[in-house]
Amino acid sequence: MINQSVNKFLVYLFFISLVFSSPAMANDSDILPESKPTEVEANDSKDKEEVGKADEQVTKVVKKLIGFIRYKKNDKAIQLIHVPEFSNQLLKSSGKISASERKEFEAAISNFIINRSFPIALKYFDKIDINYEKPSFKGKTATLGSSIIYDGSEKVTFSWILKEIEGSWYVVDFLSEGKYASETNRIRSIEPSIKKNGIKKTIALVQREATK
Repeated sequence: MINQSVNKFLVYLFFISLVFSSPAMANDSDILPESKPTEVEANDSKDKEEVGKADEQVTKVVKKLIGFIRYKKNDKAIQLIHVPEFSNQLLKSSGKISASERKEFEAAISNFIINRSFPIALKYFDKIDINYEKPSFKGKTATLGSSIIYDGSEKVTFSWILKEIEGSWYVVDFLSEGKYASETNRIRSIEPSIKKNGIKKTIALVQREATK
């Protein structure tokens, strides 16, 4: 069986679970391919080609994301995740929240992904190849099915959720074992914290966890 920590990671991926330890908590042109360092130069010209088809664009965004994480280019990796969209999903059942508070929350989530989640993603995906299926589309939302072979024999399947926003595709969620990262984090962490602590303290808690 796959290690339980790996299973948990695959459920949440870079949107790693926001169940904190605190008791208070209830378009870039330089494309890095998803390949080993020795293959970067050989694939560089191919990765810079213009891609017209939506399915190719979607797959390319995810490959870029993994490539940037592998090469610790987190400032570029975070640009491929639409943090405002993900944050909206986390807050959608939390009542009225001001525009300024939403901006603060988005900044905290962005810092958490960069400082806590990307390093975990690097640990698990650094030397593992990901296989991609042909993406499916529903309006401006795409689901990209993927799989990895872990420990040489265990196959794990999951999906990336992308959305076309202002003409570009972004990763906005992650699906594994029928669970969306946004929904899991909202139900298990964000909603209980806002109900108990309010939005300001919740933002502060996210920021604190992001800088641990």
